[in-house]
Amino acid sequence: MAKQAAPEDRKPTVPIPSTDDPADWVAQTRALARRYLPDATKLLAAIAFGKDTEAGLHTRMIAAKAIVDIAGVIPQATPTAPSYEGPGDGGGAA
Repeated sequence: MAKQAAPEDRKPTVPIPSTDDPADWVAQTRALARRYLPDATKLLAAIAFGKDTEAGLHTRMIAAKAIVDIAGVIPQATPTAPSYEGPGDGGGAA
């Protein structure tokens, strides 16, 4: 039978950072997120709204909530308030 390694030998190693500047890490992370966001959104939409999905109700609700969270990150166009052009007296029918 093979000898198992001691627990001290099985510790995970820490990856060596490719850059020392944290701002570069943020930029790399954002670029990676932009690259995978469309695919992740399509996957979540298929889980949440697919008619032939085998996902349970709770899983579908979690997927729909994730889509809402993603939509909150994407800047939306601010709608303009409708203008009111009614009678000048402000009252209703007399």
